[in-house]
Amino acid sequence: MSQEKEKQTRKSFFIKLLEDKKAMRECIQNGGDVTKTAEERGIKLATPL
Repeated sequence: MSQEKEKQTRKSFFIKLLEDKKAMRECIQNGGDVTKTAEERGIKLATPL
């Protein structure tokens, strides 16, 4: 049972990662505020914006 939960946690992590990437891409393409989007989604970037 714990293996199933671990797989689900991994899967949901990667799904969230892809959704965050898509949101950031749309924000950049539409000329939105990247910093605001990152804060709303809880994204930590390596370099400050």
